[in-house]
Amino acid sequence: MRSLFVAAAAAVVYAMPAAVTPAVAQPAPIEAYAALPALESVAVSPDGSTLAYIRRSLDGDSVVALTRAGEALVNIDVSDRVARSVFWASPDHVVISSTVNTKLPYTTSPGLYEQLDIVNVRTRRVARALRSADKAILTANFGPATVGTYRGEPVLYLRTYTVENNAYTYDLYRVNLDDGRGRLHQVGAEDTSGYVVRKDGEVVARTTYDGKTGVWRLLAKTGGGWRELMTRRELLDTPAVLGFGRSHDVLLVAEDRPEGRVMFEVSLADGSEAPLGETTEAAFVIKDGEGLTVGVGQEGFTHSYNLFDPALQASWDTLQQGLPGRLLFMGDASDDLSTLVFRAEGAGDPGSVYLFDAKQQSVSLIGREHPDLPPEAVSQVGVVRYKAADGLDLFGYLTTPSGREARNLPLILMPHGGPASRDSAGFDWWAQAMASRGYAVFQPQFRGSDGLGRELLEAGYGEYGRKMQTDLSDGVRHLASAGVIDPSRVCIVGASYGGYAALAGMTLDSGVYRCAVSVAGVSDLPVKMARERREGGRARFNPSMRYWQRFMGVEDDSAPILAELSPSRLASRIDGPVLLIHGREDTVVPFEQSEIMERAMRAAGKDVELIALDREDHHMTFPATRRQMLTETIRFLEEHNPPR
Repeated sequence: MRSLFVAAAAAVVYAMPAAVTPAVAQPAPIEAYAALPALESVAVSPDGSTLAYIRRSLDGDSVVALTRAGEALVNIDVSDRVARSVFWASPDHVVISSTVNTKLPYTTSPGLYEQLDIVNVRTRRVARALRSADKAILTANFGPATVGTYRGEPVLYLRTYTVENNAYTYDLYRVNLDDGRGRLHQVGAEDTSGYVVRKDGEVVARTTYDGKTGVWRLLAKTGGGWRELMTRRELLDTPAVLGFGRSHDVLLVAEDRPEGRVMFEVSLADGSEAPLGETTEAAFVIKDGEGLTVGVGQEGFTHSYNLFDPALQASWDTLQQGLPGRLLFMGDASDDLSTLVFRAEGAGDPGSVYLFDAKQQSVSLIGREHPDLPPEAVSQVGVVRYKAADGLDLFGYLTTPSGREARNLPLILMPHGGPASRDSAGFDWWAQAMASRGYAVFQPQFRGSDGLGRELLEAGYGEYGRKMQTDLSDGVRHLASAGVIDPSRVCIVGASYGGYAALAGMTLDSGVYRCAVSVAGVSDLPVKMARERREGGRARFNPSMRYWQRFMGVEDDSAPILAELSPSRLASRIDGPVLLIHGREDTVVPFEQSEIMERAMRAAGKDVELIALDREDHHMTFPATRRQMLTETIRFLEEHNPPR
């Protein structure tokens, strides 16, 4: 069984339950952990009568729509694309959002971009959104979609770039749901970066951004033009407009301020600001069918919801009480919020999706995300508090193998990607798979992690390869001092930034780890930064460059420190085996980064293995290569760090 617990005080950093969960007679097969969720992105139609979701099976992926009574409406084969999500644009139209790997006219290399297909569940006709439009547009670069109406008929409002006379403007298009044709609805300008539009199509505000000066503005639509509501000068951390607040008279804005990330409402009438109730900092917002904010969610060790309607909050609290020991996550809902999808994880459950009917006060199971994983295959997860060497308070998630006391365990240290990201307390298929083979798995939330407060994020600025790295080994030392793990049996495994951290652990912080697995990791920072410069332009006008320079603590991408922090240039320091795994079609961290590392290690006479994942991207999207990655990782760990 799996349970989530938080230490009562900083002095008690880890406490095992009184009883050890029983051992699993035979671990679940690796492919059961590697499998993509059997159902994903469950969406409720606006009237609450119909469901749609992505269904994955060995026969391929499909999008299904069915009534709540179980009557099948459509079954669309999407095995020829990467379906990411579905949402309803009307009671009769479901939209499939997929990603395609393509090259846009203004880029020098391919990237992943969105494709929208609209399915009429009554006629079963499928239309590609913006296949045709009033103007020449970039059909692979959409902004947020707004479900709405135009003259009483359902439409989809899409933001995208219009291309005219070698210039780009960010415009709003009105998309017919039956044929996908786009009509120009609102013309933008070269500096337009976003729109706020009501469900009836009325554009009430837009944002602009000048990448050269860093000036960001929020403008309200007036009868004769636009009136400025807010202005800021930020070269990277601009405010975010999150649509409408609690009424259509105010906009909801999130902004980073010295006291942290705050959320407030801005009046469309005069630009005055007011706090969003008693909540100023939140991880996400909850909207109703009219686009109004009805609640917020906070995330710390776990997450919680604050719904402004007492009746809604009471219903949610009742659901939580009805599924004790589990984490509940809100999903899609009908326009009036009377029908709600939610997910549950924990208490031996790797993920189940339910439907709540507020009118009937009933809960029904829609499906299991991982039907091949029995409850006993889900290991226990706990929260561990510890301090970095400089005294910074940190924490991480520790997954311990079933049937084993948390004493003297072999450890897999698994840092997350980003680095401005975070892990959460829910089911992690990769960590659970390694724990099922007898390893403790620790996921530290090191400085530079996002979503855990501004202080922790900013503590990572300039600490790439420095304290961001030692935060990881400080966690290892803490677990060793508590007797939880055997410090002589520790390996480090990670993907993306976590892949860099795995390589850095063997070079910049050597002596802690006996082996490493880097999945799609960066190995050479000067090469990486040169690519960022080619892709987005040099100097301070390139937001990607500014992001990485902030974490790396440099102002010039040719700074010598970048070579000093590059694992490929420190290969002679490595004293253990390294496994490199990388997708050949990775457009985020190019495959060449692992090739560079392999060449450097071979030249230094070190033990290295490179496994190329054919046709795989950065995100472990495809079942076969995802299974291959996990199988090879566990094979390598069992060879070089046996769990028993």
